[in-house]
Amino acid sequence: MQKAKSVTDGEILNGRDLYELQRALKDNEADILFGNTKCTPIAKDEDAAFVRCGFPVYDRVGYHRYGIMGYHGGVYLTDLITNAILEWGRGGDIYKSSPP
Repeated sequence: MQKAKSVTDGEILNGRDLYELQRALKDNEADILFGNTKCTPIAKDEDAAFVRCGFPVYDRVGYHRYGIMGYHGGVYLTDLITNAILEWGRGGDIYKSSPP
């Protein structure tokens, strides 16, 4: 598994289209992407961990039932982030065993 880069400065992109999002991901060499299902190809192309959030999420079941605000939402969001990093570290195969 690759070692994550240290975070010294972050950028939130708001009101941009998917092309600008992919360009920013490539330019900043980001390790993780937060977005809806339409961002899936970008995460794959740029080899970034991908956390599905927002709307629409139509390639997973039940995501619309769980919020990401407040205490319970924060715990749920932490689980989503952790699982996305684990999946990314295994090359997208969540069933592949970890190296010994």
